[in-house]
Amino acid sequence: MSHPTLFFYPRPRVDVAEVPALAHAGAVLLTDTIHATGLAASLREALDSWTKPLAEHHSSKVLLDLALTLAIGGEHASDADLLRCEPDLFGDVASAPTISRMLTTLAEDAPAVIEAISNARRAARERAWALAGEHSPAAGASAKSPLVIDLDATLINVHSEKEQAAPTFKRGFGYHPLCAFLDHGSEGTGEPLAIHLRPGNAGSNTAADHITVTKAALAQLPPAQLSPA
Repeated sequence: MSHPTLFFYPRPRVDVAEVPALAHAGAVLLTDTIHATGLAASLREALDSWTKPLAEHHSSKVLLDLALTLAIGGEHASDADLLRCEPDLFGDVASAPTISRMLTTLAEDAPAVIEAISNARRAARERAWALAGEHSPAAGASAKSPLVIDLDATLINVHSEKEQAAPTFKRGFGYHPLCAFLDHGSEGTGEPLAIHLRPGNAGSNTAADHITVTKAALAQLPPAQLSPA
């Protein structure tokens, strides 16, 4: 059956009563952020074309669950069990086979799916910055005090011959993604805007890759930040 609501995650209340502890309670901050920014609704609309009408688990919920799995310490898709054991916090979580089938479906149309996800992320970011008000990264930004985007390549080692994995310049084996972060200055950490996935033998200073990830990063900024001053 389809979901009757866009609120994928329950809204647990804080209580000081003597009740058993809830594992991963800190994840409430993440699920509340998903609600506050409208990410669930934006992502659901963006990925509706890749979800069967009668599907029990919407593709957007599956992707959000995988992101939450990573955030609370998981490393593999099967680690979604971390969420599945806390339905009062994470709601219904798809089984491992369902997650695998959904990822296969999305991968078959990867460029369009990535663009759809990027559009949903941009909408959520714009909402988050609007809610932040004077604490927004864009507050006070101008031609003389612009937003700064940092580019940085990093190495990710793998232990088997996974797709597109290759030897790295540090004699490892894996991937060499190029990342773009919005610099929040000394008072905050960087805000991830875009990641360009690359094989391990990709160069750190490849101009074409820098252009690609820069364009993807700029596309994540709210439209008002791209308007001429």
